[in-house]
Amino acid sequence: MIVPSAIGLSHLTRMLLIAHELAARDTQVSFAFNIENKLLKQYGFEVFLIPEVKIKDFSSNVFAAYSPSFVKQCVKDELTAIKTFQPDLIIGDFRHTAAISSRVAKIPYISVVNAYMTDFFNPVDVMIPKAERPFKHFWASLAAKPIQAIQKRALATHFRAVARGYGIKDLVSLYDFLKGDLTLIADVPEFCGLHKIPPNYRYIGPLIWEGLNGELPEFVADLNSSKKIIYATAGNTGSERLIELVFDAFKDDPSYEVVLTTGAFLNPHKLPPAKNIHIEKFIPGSKIMPHCRAVIHCGGNGTTYQALVNGRPSLVLPFNNDQRINAWLVKKNRVGFPCSPGAITGKHIRAMIDHLIQDADIQQNLQKFKQLLSTTDGPKSAAEHVMRFLANK
Repeated sequence: MIVPSAIGLSHLTRMLLIAHELAARDTQVSFAFNIENKLLKQYGFEVFLIPEVKIKDFSSNVFAAYSPSFVKQCVKDELTAIKTFQPDLIIGDFRHTAAISSRVAKIPYISVVNAYMTDFFNPVDVMIPKAERPFKHFWASLAAKPIQAIQKRALATHFRAVARGYGIKDLVSLYDFLKGDLTLIADVPEFCGLHKIPPNYRYIGPLIWEGLNGELPEFVADLNSSKKIIYATAGNTGSERLIELVFDAFKDDPSYEVVLTTGAFLNPHKLPPAKNIHIEKFIPGSKIMPHCRAVIHCGGNGTTYQALVNGRPSLVLPFNNDQRINAWLVKKNRVGFPCSPGAITGKHIRAMIDHLIQDADIQQNLQKFKQLLSTTDGPKSAAEHVMRFLANK
């Protein structure tokens, strides 16, 4: 049974990639999810309905939406789904309550996480390069560690209380609820390395969703290659500010042609027309990127890796903490630039895009990641780890 978070769309789509690989290995797969999603219907997976919080502002603290009673209800409904389906294994993605329900039901649990959502990630590593400023890195890490511990414990308060109600005392901090008997890391260590991970933590590579319909719009064939073609996407969390900046930077500029996607929560038909900006709700990122010179995005894990797979520099405008970490990682690995959406104008965007396109060092680093990721298959690797785990349990 697969139990993804319904906050945003990426957790579900990542699990669909793994589910598809597992189904191809004659494994019976079901989902526990908050709605009968059309993607799940398309694949024909059995769905058990469970509750999930509704998040409108993805830049806010999403954990504030979880009340003690809601966490209890989530666990209760997950246990009902588990009892009905009787799985041999539960797989979760950012579904904190699954760590509780799987333990109560005595079912092995595999968690899929980003590398920076583990206790083995030190955010100081990406903010203050250790090789360049070792003393500052040391003292910053020393000071940050207790602060981070307090924050993660506070964010887990309601989850911890419910877990203790079931007699589970070792789920204490936020990331305790994001680990499993086996934890699969949807990154590559070359992009986001971790410190001394235990043997039940395994890198699998990125999980990149390209949608059900892989076709490109007709206008793509007519893109003018003599211009600087830019791909900009608000992603599945959506950001009107990113779209405003893209219009401010490139609208009616004859030197650029822009392909803009608005994602699941913004209506493309409500945006003003511009001769050189093509607007769609969704386009398979890895199919449009080969046509483009650079990518503007919010820093979601999927889009960040799509850009790396295609050797395209990223200009990252983050709107939440997870996206900020990816923005810092992009800077650390010299494959793009981060920038603050509230502190820049379209003029800054345009200047940074031009720099990214022309920077030889960045282009060289991108080619290294492109080569590395050409041999990486995240969904297949995840499925292989799952099957080995089942065989040995």
